[in-house]
Amino acid sequence: MDQAFFALSIIGTAIFAASGALVAAEHKFDVIGAIFLSVAAGLGGGTIVNLLTGAAVSWLTTPELLWAALVSAFVVFESVRFIKVPDKALAWADAAGLALFTATGMKSLLALDIDPAVTLFLSAIGATGGGIVRDVLANRPPMVFSGEIYVTAALLGSLTYLLCNINQAPEWWSMSGAILVTFLIRSAGILFQIRLREGRISGT
Repeated sequence: MDQAFFALSIIGTAIFAASGALVAAEHKFDVIGAIFLSVAAGLGGGTIVNLLTGAAVSWLTTPELLWAALVSAFVVFESVRFIKVPDKALAWADAAGLALFTATGMKSLLALDIDPAVTLFLSAIGATGGGIVRDVLANRPPMVFSGEIYVTAALLGSLTYLLCNINQAPEWWSMSGAILVTFLIRSAGILFQIRLREGRISGT
């Protein structure tokens, strides 16, 4: 399972970094700006959780994560100059990264033996944090604040992992369940344009 966890972490990092490269190309950043934004997207969420929990920053101890972000950023940024990017490519890349980071984040957090509610909240921060950092740096409204089914998907995916773990399901069930639930819920939001109700002050 450790090898599967490592592989999923690498893939998730590369996908989120690719989303950063897509945003950078959309905003006409140069290659250095694109790589910086992509690395922030790929590693930002996990770094925030590591700092909050006092754990070692993952990409300092596992530099393969940084390399995955760098390679993905460069390849995607250069590729989109020559190929047409499909509609909603960013949304789907983000959904895939969200699902993978939800699962890997929960596995790491449960090993810390902290309060379940805190674990769920931290997992959502880790899964969505990279996308938030990416959007803030690119001066875009973060998806988490725009009514998108985003954090909700990460929370329900994290809850799926937790329930599987409580019921002593095999670890691959927990990982698979978290990935599937997170991705399906986020996909429903994308495909059917489901949005959470926006707040409004009475009289405005």
